[in-house]
Amino acid sequence: MNIHFLATVFLQTEPVGVPGWVPWVIGVILLLLFWWGLNRNAIPQGTDSHADEHEGDHEPVVHTEPHVQHHETDEAVHAEPEIAMHSKSVTLPEVEAPAKPDDLKIVEGIGPKIEGILHDAGIKTFAELAATSVAQLEKIVREDAGIRIAFPDTWPEQARLAAAGEWDTLETLQDELKGGRHA
Repeated sequence: MNIHFLATVFLQTEPVGVPGWVPWVIGVILLLLFWWGLNRNAIPQGTDSHADEHEGDHEPVVHTEPHVQHHETDEAVHAEPEIAMHSKSVTLPEVEAPAKPDDLKIVEGIGPKIEGILHDAGIKTFAELAATSVAQLEKIVREDAGIRIAFPDTWPEQARLAAAGEWDTLETLQDELKGGRHA
């Protein structure tokens, strides 16, 4: 390009109109804002400072019993776990396997992204969703995850029907809803 042309564009002394580079700058700014809007939920919002402060606070574990090598047999695999505590043994109760997660997307108003957010919050079944208050769901989805278009007003009600296996009643209710809300 001609240097005289660039000097004319960037160093205009008479206000004749908008310089040619201004629309380009505005376009770039708009593209950056659009990109930020699409990716703002993926940007970490901070770290848990309490976890960093207490990393080295754990006391070392001291074993008082001699080391015994165990061979894995059917008995050892199915034996109840024990914890040695100052020469006393405490038997822990068996922990139930976590329930298989339900397809929460069946609830109108919940898509794949919101289902993932609910799973991260520990809500994986219809029964757990039904037991969660609307205020808690709004905090999880709208405040914590930043999804403003989600309205969990009917999610517990729909989840209660799904957990009870009342699919026809659920379908009738969903026909009355618009985006998961009462129309």
